[in-house]
Amino acid sequence: MLLSFQGVRKQFGTTMALAGVTGAVDGRAVGLLGPNGAGKTTLMKVCLGLIRPDAGSVSVMGMDAVRDPNAVRHRLGYSAEGPGRMPGLSGLESVAFAAELCGLRYREALLRAHDMLDLVGLDESRYRPVETYSTGMHQRVKVAMALVHDPDLVLLDEPTSGLDPESRDELLDLVVHLRDSDGPAVVLSTHLLHDVERTCDAVMIMQNGEVRFAGPLRDLQVGRASEYEVRTALPTPALAEHLAARGVRVTLGGRADVLMVGLPDGDGPEAIWAAASACGASVVHLKARAASLEDAFLEAVGMRPAVPVSWPRPAVVPRG
Repeated sequence: MLLSFQGVRKQFGTTMALAGVTGAVDGRAVGLLGPNGAGKTTLMKVCLGLIRPDAGSVSVMGMDAVRDPNAVRHRLGYSAEGPGRMPGLSGLESVAFAAELCGLRYREALLRAHDMLDLVGLDESRYRPVETYSTGMHQRVKVAMALVHDPDLVLLDEPTSGLDPESRDELLDLVVHLRDSDGPAVVLSTHLLHDVERTCDAVMIMQNGEVRFAGPLRDLQVGRASEYEVRTALPTPALAEHLAARGVRVTLGGRADVLMVGLPDGDGPEAIWAAASACGASVVHLKARAASLEDAFLEAVGMRPAVPVSWPRPAVVPRG
């Protein structure tokens, strides 16, 4: 497994940042997903050995991050959230300095810095002072610094924060390139669902210092056995009302003849057929609904609301 946690706890004063994190996840690009304050940054720093947990075990690529943090850091790259500039250095000097800190000799560090700046799209700005960089350029130079020593895994903490749409797309394209190449695996920490959906093949969802889901993205978005898309030959308000009266969650699916039906646990599609028969509704399409990432995320963190029935009544046209 790329990352594995068992009972990891960390408390700062009265704040419980990690409340017994347990889970394991593997993949080429893993999204560490959760709202601000969920514990994502703390967990990344625990993986790096920068923070020692109060309890629990942490395995990174099979290595014990608590007992041997130096070995883990040797194989990891890290792009922290926030500016982290080194004033007075150019982009090239910043990346080369990071390489030297990781043990590369000066000439090798300089050559690697050139390669990494080409990779992240800063080839024409490599000699400019980092103080003159835009936010997007600075995020990219931080990624170059994280990659320069050829790590096996790179941790990116909120790399698209504060970026304009074009810069964000360019950075996400870079993550996709890393995922699909023979370079390092990526852990992308973010609170933005779109970033994970676009770049990642696995996800770990955190809420209040706990892991709510860990695994392949496709497993999070499987078709839900209890949720169905129902299309009728004609709009049939009575079907929605009949199901709602039985405590079934029913919402419109964007068209008057389409319903999204969430059945209670234990009920199967036969309950929909029975309701349609009782109402005289002609069902022409019924299938299990695949979860969107937003639906799956809200369900994982226990925030998915129950939406009441909303059925458009036809306008009454007076005769004559």
